[in-house]
Amino acid sequence: MYNCRYFGRIKESSCYHHCSMMIIARVVLGSLHFNHIPCVKMTTLPLDGVKVVDMTRVLAGPYATMNLSDLGASVIKIERPGTGDETRKWGPPFLSPSLSNYFACCNRNKRSVVVDLTHQRGQSVIRRLISNSDVLVENFKPGTLQKYNLHYEEIKSANPALIYASLSGYGQDGPYSKQGAYDVPLSAEGGLMGITGSKEGEPVKVGVAVTDLCSGLYLHSSIIAALYQRTKTGVGQHIDVSMFSTQLSMLVNVASNYLNSEIIAKPLGSSHLSIVPYQAFKTADGYIVIAANNDGQFWDLCEALGWPWLASNPMFSTNELRVDNRDDLLRHLDERFLEETTEYWANISKSYSFTATPINNVQQAFEHPQAVHSNIVKTVYNESDNVNIKVVGHPVKFNGNDPDCYNAPPSLGQHTVEVLQELGYSSEEISDLNERNIIQIG
Repeated sequence: MYNCRYFGRIKESSCYHHCSMMIIARVVLGSLHFNHIPCVKMTTLPLDGVKVVDMTRVLAGPYATMNLSDLGASVIKIERPGTGDETRKWGPPFLSPSLSNYFACCNRNKRSVVVDLTHQRGQSVIRRLISNSDVLVENFKPGTLQKYNLHYEEIKSANPALIYASLSGYGQDGPYSKQGAYDVPLSAEGGLMGITGSKEGEPVKVGVAVTDLCSGLYLHSSIIAALYQRTKTGVGQHIDVSMFSTQLSMLVNVASNYLNSEIIAKPLGSSHLSIVPYQAFKTADGYIVIAANNDGQFWDLCEALGWPWLASNPMFSTNELRVDNRDDLLRHLDERFLEETTEYWANISKSYSFTATPINNVQQAFEHPQAVHSNIVKTVYNESDNVNIKVVGHPVKFNGNDPDCYNAPPSLGQHTVEVLQELGYSSEEISDLNERNIIQIG
């Protein structure tokens, strides 16, 4: 079987026939993009055959469903008429009028269907879609879908095997359950901003929405776990992922220090509460990040510095002592690292067990030799908007292979007709739904 970005998974001979016809047509029309091969051979992916209805928006939910689609699941993204997922308008920069870079980062490999779920006939479309699916993922405020008869208790009666996954700010119950939530407020309320930034500086958020992303990963792994459990029980279940609880779980060692030793962490810049040295140091021309995680690595560091006497100093001979005497040690290290360039320290560290790495900007990160070798950047073509889109591919390989055939993030309603036809709707029914603004055709 081949995976064709135009015709889906079809037989090899059919793929060649259909795509040959498309290529001929596009040559005639002058629109062929020669830098893209329409079909590539696919190995079987872990979630092949799993059908997912994605009723999420913004980042955490779409990130989870994108990861499912990367692993082979068929994901249909339900969007609201007119605007769709609000991140389509989160820009500049934009790839097209309805396609921002932000939306593109977490919505590849999906089909977009626009349905008005506030209308009874729209709800009927969604219920028909869910009845033939394995997973439903939603991130509405708790109680919202009950108004449309799309809540778990209603849905499971029609599809007992369904995995119904709910993502919300604070979970499905509790004093904050009805409150909306976004990444930065949750990182503030959940303790992350309280430990991020310089010692005396203003509050600082992490450079990307890590609370959203970790919530999406918890959601993604929970769905896979529920699918596996279903193979043994034959029934689905309701998954409740709280972003606030996710943020608390992300505090890891900081949480353990508080819960067991009543230590309330404060911002430490780039340094580590329990390991010294483990931070950024200023060099003659920039910064270098040093990680000497154990006593052996610290001895190596001191040798590389040309200061073996520092490792012999009884104030610094163990990590515990280095933590206790942090300020005294850092005064020595600050002085020494300023004497050489970042490149010098990065190169000399290669002969030792400690780690020394420069602080790259985004361009430098993607030009890193390992990034180039891993082929993690993929280019896909959105035919509807006539735009090439670069995406960061899935970071996991299976038997040495990555899921390297990606369909572009979809235009709004790009697949509405296609999916409704698959559900058995006639052309007349689809036209009527469109004329009544119950669906939207891209």
